[in-house]
Amino acid sequence: MATALSSGKMIELATRASHHRILALVTVLVSLSLSFLGIEVLLRLLSRPPTFPRQHYVRDPYLPYKPKPLGVTSGPPPSGGAPQEYRHNSFGFRDVEHAPEKGEHVFRILGLGDSFTYGSGATFEETYLYRLEAMLNGRRGEHPHVEIIKAGIPRYYPEPERILLENYGWRYSPDLILVGFLPNDVIDTYFGLNAVTLDSEGYLISREAAELGPVAEWLYKKSYVARMALRRYTDYRSAKRYQPHDEDVFRENGFHEKDWRKVESEFAKMAAIAMRLHSRLVLVYIPQQGPWGEEQDYPGRRLSAWASRNGVGAVDVLPGMMRAASATRQPLYYKNDGHCTPAGYAVVAQEIFDYLTTNDLVP
Repeated sequence: MATALSSGKMIELATRASHHRILALVTVLVSLSLSFLGIEVLLRLLSRPPTFPRQHYVRDPYLPYKPKPLGVTSGPPPSGGAPQEYRHNSFGFRDVEHAPEKGEHVFRILGLGDSFTYGSGATFEETYLYRLEAMLNGRRGEHPHVEIIKAGIPRYYPEPERILLENYGWRYSPDLILVGFLPNDVIDTYFGLNAVTLDSEGYLISREAAELGPVAEWLYKKSYVARMALRRYTDYRSAKRYQPHDEDVFRENGFHEKDWRKVESEFAKMAAIAMRLHSRLVLVYIPQQGPWGEEQDYPGRRLSAWASRNGVGAVDVLPGMMRAASATRQPLYYKNDGHCTPAGYAVVAQEIFDYLTTNDLVP
């Protein structure tokens, strides 16, 4: 009888201990949930809600992605202030419509590049390709009408730009092909085409974020706390996968020499396409935000040397930017994101205009 009572007492004690553990677990979960909710509310009160340009990008049979055809997105310019509007034509370029057939007495230029060529942070009329087009058409005397296909796409670099030219750009029968190049194109070449992709709603996301799946995608868009945690986690995973050496972009035979050669290989393919089109290829080196030390001119020198060896034109915008920075108090770049201001884009347009007209590359 005593043994039976002891067994029953043991079962009772075990049951009570189990209830205590469950109660403690529930208490912890409730506390964590309340803490999560409190932090979420606090962040929403103290922070501006993130803006996601809905359906800004779409998939394409050849390109890694492109802006949504006929899409209109808006967002504050890099330094805040009034919203900036970005309108896209039926292909997805930030441009007016262009018929594939070139009209009579028209000299057509195809402008390829990244967000600088796209004109992030500027109105359409302030982009360097729009300004260049107006300047070329504003020349005195007899000359054909100049039409520029403004085909810059954010986060593009030489490989996707070559793919765009190879599959779509040639159809516009360009007489001249301008390719904007920045030092970070070497880093993007290192990351490769699979570094970014589109989520289910057309947002551009990293490969690490895409690998987390649809639940993480939903949490990222709905919760500030989840967004902070997921950003840290994807940054951690990205740091394990990629280890770029930004400073080596400005050095010969550095860590990114292989990526530099890949960039030059893509330019060689573009030059071959241009030759088949009876067109000319001109590379445009746009420096990133200063300060500009001696090493900062390495990309421009390397690009110009390669272009000279391969019968390609090259514009180095760095000297013009340095002169403009000394002559004016107007900022040429936005401090918080590094894109050109309208004043900076004006310098880019002027440098290209001077090069094209001095070298008789535009009739």
